[in-house]
Amino acid sequence: MKLLDKKLKKIVNDKTSGSSEILFELHNHLKNEKKLIALFPEIIELTKKQFKSFQSIQKYLNDISLFLKKRKGLEFFFEKYDQIFRKSLIGLKTNAKQILNNYSSFITISNSNTVFEVLKELNQSKKKIKIFVLESRPKLEGRILAKKLSALSNIKIHLITEAMIADSVKKVDAALIGADSILATGDVINKMGSLQLALLCKEMNKPFYVVADKNKFSKSRTFSQDEMPLEEIWRHKSTNLIVQNFYFEKVDKNLITEIITD
Repeated sequence: MKLLDKKLKKIVNDKTSGSSEILFELHNHLKNEKKLIALFPEIIELTKKQFKSFQSIQKYLNDISLFLKKRKGLEFFFEKYDQIFRKSLIGLKTNAKQILNNYSSFITISNSNTVFEVLKELNQSKKKIKIFVLESRPKLEGRILAKKLSALSNIKIHLITEAMIADSVKKVDAALIGADSILATGDVINKMGSLQLALLCKEMNKPFYVVADKNKFSKSRTFSQDEMPLEEIWRHKSTNLIVQNFYFEKVDKNLITEIITD
């Protein structure tokens, strides 16, 4: 971590933002700090290890590695991704609005900037919209999304715990989540709790939507992750106590109504 500057350390250690937001911050930082170009290979490898579950970040880092190997100008690379980000968000919001505009209440989980942008777009065309946001243990990033949404007008936010999912699903028109990766099988990788939400939507006959740009699609058919710090769950230790802390899980494609993309 010594080769990272203060800003980059903050990005790499971010455990509460969605993959799209982290990628955007990473992109802008590297674009503005091209003086670090000699360190880019080391920075790229370190960042890839940190975000191994985030397909869009992996793709971005692989692309920039190719540019470095071919000794192509990075100005072109950064301009290319500036355009990709703009076009992707416009296309995704347009498609989401067409599909979701008849719904007035949603339940979501974690802190997805893509979900935020879609809900913001829907809110502009409705008199009132209601959102249930799961707080998302252990880092409670759902609170960040709830706070951002609460700044919008004509919107009502309910911040709930994961234990309240079943009761809350009954009260909404649909579930809407982001994705950290979409496997070649069509299954979606997202924050822990997403599978529980999908299963409840299936049981209660509520549509379950995923919003994700095309950079989230992976060629891999499998998913693995490292266990996160156990003290985030509980600091108590005992020889016969097992504490587990995983951030992500797989949602089977058969539980998904539709994946909305750009």
